Amino acid sequence: MVRKMSCTFWIQNMHTLRRLSMCCPRRLSHCATRLWTHHQALSTCRTRPIHPMQQRGPREPAAVAEEERCTVERWANFSYAKFVQYYAFSRPVILQGLTDNSRFRALCSRERLLASFGNNVVRLSTANTYSYQKVDLPFQEYVEQMLHPQDPTSLDTLYFFGDHNFTEWASLFQHYSPPTFSLLGTTPAYSFGIAGAGSGVPFHWHGPGFSEVIYGRKRWFLYPPEKTPEFHPNKTTLSWLQNIYPALTPSARPLECTIQAGEVLYFPDRWWHATLNLDTSVFISTFLS
Repeated sequence: MVRKMSCTFWIQNMHTLRRLSMCCPRRLSHCATRLWTHHQALSTCRTRPIHPMQQRGPREPAAVAEEERCTVERWANFSYAKFVQYYAFSRPVILQGLTDNSRFRALCSRERLLASFGNNVVRLSTANTYSYQKVDLPFQEYVEQMLHPQDPTSLDTLYFFGDHNFTEWASLFQHYSPPTFSLLGTTPAYSFGIAGAGSGVPFHWHGPGFSEVIYGRKRWFLYPPEKTPEFHPNKTTLSWLQNIYPALTPSARPLECTIQAGEVLYFPDRWWHATLNLDTSVFISTFLS
């Protein structure tokens, strides 16, 4: 049973409410993520803001589970001095409470995004390393027809991330509060994304940056620059997790952790990383170039 919370729920679909009540408190935000397509109002809530994202079928399991043990350090109330001294140039870290993006999160609900941007044409990009396929379609069509769990046998993933018309989306992005930490000599660049469960990006590397989950959960896999991971550049992260990851020895496994809504992951310069969305997720990255 879900523990009693100081929230008032109104949900039209009572079967959905019963499914929600069977979840454990630690997964409450994940359960709410599954209800994105239902009309729901949430008020007078003093817990961490949550909002429905997308419903999976009653017998349809999540694409993949969280890792058994998070091997990336997690910190709350973190100082900039500590960030620079211990993490900025050496290893990834998960930061909690770095900024308050509750307003931005509210604007990223399914209903509000479709009302504001449903007719906008968005560009979908393939996630694979050496494929450059681009597909343009209305945002509403993407949300209603393509935000389904990734097929494990699929060799590619198309999703909305990185290719934006910032003028068209300015009314949304102006409400985002980026991480307050920066690195000397870098300029931030932002990439906003919405993707279905099981989608993700295979291993790659670039400059340092932050990645914040707005809704859903995103699982990360990271290797230091000197340790090139074993992977096929034109296969999905889900395929890698199912076919290569189980055979890795403990010493060959990456650092890994699942980032929850409201958390920010920092990755240093040239660190290899791959991502996997465990739910339909909304996220935004701040690249320091």
